[in-house]
Amino acid sequence: MRVNQLVVSMLLLCNALAQAQGFIPLSEEDIARLGIVFAPVTNLDRQSGNRYPATVINSPESASDVVVPFQGTLERWHAVPGETVGIGQLLATLRSQEVVDLQNRWLAAYSEIELAEYMVERNRQLYEKGIVARQRLEEAEHDLSQVRTALNSLTGILARGGHNDQSLARLMDSPEDFGLFTLRAPIGGTLTARSINAGQTAEKYQVVASLGSGAQPWLRARVPARYADRLQPGRVLNLSSVSASVTLRYRDFSVHETTQTIEVLAEFNQPVDYLPGQVLNLILPASEAGMLVPGDAVVHSGDNTVVFVRTVDGVEARVLDLEPAGSNYVAGPQLRVGDQLVIQGASVLKGVQLGLGQDE
Repeated sequence: MRVNQLVVSMLLLCNALAQAQGFIPLSEEDIARLGIVFAPVTNLDRQSGNRYPATVINSPESASDVVVPFQGTLERWHAVPGETVGIGQLLATLRSQEVVDLQNRWLAAYSEIELAEYMVERNRQLYEKGIVARQRLEEAEHDLSQVRTALNSLTGILARGGHNDQSLARLMDSPEDFGLFTLRAPIGGTLTARSINAGQTAEKYQVVASLGSGAQPWLRARVPARYADRLQPGRVLNLSSVSASVTLRYRDFSVHETTQTIEVLAEFNQPVDYLPGQVLNLILPASEAGMLVPGDAVVHSGDNTVVFVRTVDGVEARVLDLEPAGSNYVAGPQLRVGDQLVIQGASVLKGVQLGLGQDE
């Protein structure tokens, strides 16, 4: 009760002066009894700034996605994450109705080409004997060319699923292989991720796995577009609560309409053991220069942000233009390093300014 009475007395005594000039006279005894605690203004450090989630990814310069060329159901993985694979090594087997249709068309073209080759040879013999006209031979050769073109086209399409002439020719004796296709490693490296499991369906052109060549991982993040002018490639950025830093390598030059964000990619500057998909907090500096103000020192009064600065005879209320920096704020030249700010008891001082207690 005695503390409450002291607070009321202090409010009454200081109200007129506080409203007049923003200065509140306080003795050391008053500060102690009111429980006011101060903290210093400091320089910005590597942990100063707003934090945004960033996902670890394979280096875009040395990584490759494994893409499904046809819609299909995964039957089996032949490699596990973390396994080192060579270029062309079998990664997965899938089954697809689309592949069944393509294989049937290939077999039909394969059969047609035998007949077309026979007709060309027969008409050549007849032409040489003068039995048929040159036009008939040319028509047969044209038909053969079209069938070959169709067969080569189908062979090329099916090659995306690991098929060649030999494996396709075996279909006539192995009908159980209809619809099967494989995914193989486009580069040598480490299998870092698999996005589907056996029995699940993959859409055409879906990325189902990622390979990394062992290079340093990168970070990908989406950040507010207002930071665009501060995020030039080559800038070093820090991470929250870890010692590693990253160098910005790329940023969007267009803004996402819905989220008003831009994408940034950054490369780790030190060897790290983070895995793709892991989420870290990227720190974006709130300002190039300024002083760091503790978040607890800031009092919001309407649209204003106020801090209470210790003086020789008390505290002075200052309305400042502050920029958020994570849980703290950045101030301009209105403050100096070492200035002591109220971080506990500010609500009492705000009450003084607002004239609370005048009716007591």
